[in-house]
Amino acid sequence: MMTRNFIQTSGTTVSRKLKYRNLKTSGRYIAASLAIACLVSFSPAAGTTSIFTVPEIAGSVVVSGTGESLTDMASAIQQNTNTLTSESSTLSQIYSMALTALQTSELGLPDGPAELDDSGNLTDPVATTVATVSDYATIGWNAAQTFTTDQGTKTQLASPPIAFNDRWLMDNSEPDDYMPPTHLRLGGSQQFDNVPLFVHNIPYGEGNMGIVEGVYMQSENMRGSIAGVGVGDANGIATYDNFDAVARYTYAGPSSPIFVTTGTAVTAPDGLAHIPTFTTWGATFSNPLPLAWTNWIISHNHTRMMTNELGLSSGSIRTYAGVLTGYDTNSDGLITEIYTDGWRLFLQSAATTNQIPGTTTADDSTPGIDTVWSNFTDPAIMFGVYTKEFGNNVICDLPGPTPNVTPGDVNDPTANANNQSRSCEGIEYDLWDDDQTNNTAYMHGITVAYSGRSNPTLESYDMLLAGGNANMLELDGEWYSMNIGSRAFSSGSYGGPAYAAGSQKIVAEFDQSNTPGTTADDRSASHDMRMTIWNTRNSDDTSNTTDFADFTTSLGVQVDGHEDITALTMDGTVQEHIEFNPAAYPNGIALCGQTGCGLAVDIAGNPKLYRDTNILSGKALYFNDANDVVRGYLWGGSDGNMHIVAMPGESTEIEVDASLHVNGAVNATSDSYSGLPASGSSTGDQLYCTDCYSSAGSSSHKGIPVWWNGSAWTDALGVTAEH
Repeated sequence: MMTRNFIQTSGTTVSRKLKYRNLKTSGRYIAASLAIACLVSFSPAAGTTSIFTVPEIAGSVVVSGTGESLTDMASAIQQNTNTLTSESSTLSQIYSMALTALQTSELGLPDGPAELDDSGNLTDPVATTVATVSDYATIGWNAAQTFTTDQGTKTQLASPPIAFNDRWLMDNSEPDDYMPPTHLRLGGSQQFDNVPLFVHNIPYGEGNMGIVEGVYMQSENMRGSIAGVGVGDANGIATYDNFDAVARYTYAGPSSPIFVTTGTAVTAPDGLAHIPTFTTWGATFSNPLPLAWTNWIISHNHTRMMTNELGLSSGSIRTYAGVLTGYDTNSDGLITEIYTDGWRLFLQSAATTNQIPGTTTADDSTPGIDTVWSNFTDPAIMFGVYTKEFGNNVICDLPGPTPNVTPGDVNDPTANANNQSRSCEGIEYDLWDDDQTNNTAYMHGITVAYSGRSNPTLESYDMLLAGGNANMLELDGEWYSMNIGSRAFSSGSYGGPAYAAGSQKIVAEFDQSNTPGTTADDRSASHDMRMTIWNTRNSDDTSNTTDFADFTTSLGVQVDGHEDITALTMDGTVQEHIEFNPAAYPNGIALCGQTGCGLAVDIAGNPKLYRDTNILSGKALYFNDANDVVRGYLWGGSDGNMHIVAMPGESTEIEVDASLHVNGAVNATSDSYSGLPASGSSTGDQLYCTDCYSSAGSSSHKGIPVWWNGSAWTDALGVTAEH
């Protein structure tokens, strides 16, 4: 069809589109008629007197290049002229009728019909309560862009910034089959597009009416994904603490497969069984897939597939999986075979070739059908599934300086050349408290609440900090901010204890019940054992001299105390503890029991005993000399005596460098004269000789102390003892 502009008669100039019928007349026939005119009459250039005149040309003459005679062409030209005249007359009649029905003065008035401006656009927008697009709709248009990439010159074809039900052609001829026609794309669709997207709403009710934007990933019916936003009735007000409103509500939940090809356990649209027979490259079916399933597969490239065929004897996911890469159809257009680039098992990189579900396994176990995650008795393929859900996935990419990077592909033709991004905040929540009256509203930054009915697997967690960043967790609170509040571990604020003497402030504590299981939550049947670190101010510091030397840090155990994890106070019963920088020994350490301290080390490292000290179970107290050689030890014997002993084989003596006062008896070792040592004794050594007598006494009075004078044992007079 061709379009042309023409001028209407009656002195009124209008612009309308006239559709020429596809008659035999075309541009070449019009050109031929001009050629005829040149043959009939020829006028020489100005200044000449010669005139060439042809009186007549036969109609049977064939015009060169056309294959038709002059008569045929003249007839066709006349038909065109008649057609144009007829079309012009018809359009004139239509226009005249329109003018009589609608006056020009009525166009463009409020509540009246719109008119066309000079560009052919309506002067008023089109408004309607319902809009239906049979194929696809686009808003705006972007020109094609050509880039130099690592694969040569590539072009991203023109595309709309906003479109529905239309594929984008990314590259010269390849469609973006990862963006199928069922998608809605908002915002830029090319590099460097700038189409901001804003969503604004005022939530006013419960459920979906309590949110601004909702994103649901769950069941086939959106009704099953309604937002859990309350309150919606009087009972809710009585049992809940707020009217909730959500700016962005994201919900990720489970979903059943789109359809399952298997035996009689599934009712197929055609009522037949579609049991797969697996191959290394895909599967065939016992009956061609029904039309609805066939159409879905054809229009959904790269769909993910799970089988119920076991390929491992253990593991979290033990069944074979694959991705659709192609299909075959029969003469009726129904799929008879599907293809995949390989059936694989998750995290089984060794099993990457020639895997056939139902025939092979990765660990040489016996093939079988899974009955834990599906209940099909026949082999099955589940189309359109996912096994792992992400409620929200935020990626922040910092490539660093890239001044000389080479071009990328058509998706990233600039390859971040000369990138200027220097920092990245993955997610930042700025909570602004402008409450001037203090303590009238509360703020909760992020709440991660696991709501399972039983224990998940051990690799489950509420929050994971992964990667090699310099700081895995940074808590940057104010002096009054409690850093961590939990039952098992809590960390207090940075502000210290009050200035009054005896004031205490907890730094952190580790809590654990003395009972296992759910009994730990029952305080009437258990106790809370709190390993606590706290600071104590030893004397008044009301002048705020910040005297750290009079500040004791303790590590010890409290029993029971506060129920509220945010009330981190010294309200339990203090048990055993260690004091750092104790008041009695500054810059020392003290070891304390529940009611007092017993052992300390002073600033110089000297041990100090606050209390009496027991050396138990016959153990000894050893004494070393300056050369760290053990010279003797002190111990309590089971014979009821205290023993001071020199090391065996040593000639070590016990010396008393001060006067010796003994309130009890002093008992020297006794022996007969013949048993007295003849050598090795020191001058002044004293023993008791059982058969010796003094030279001043009678031989009948035997048993006297004797002393070694360096050469002999003598009596008290210094005379050699008699015996």
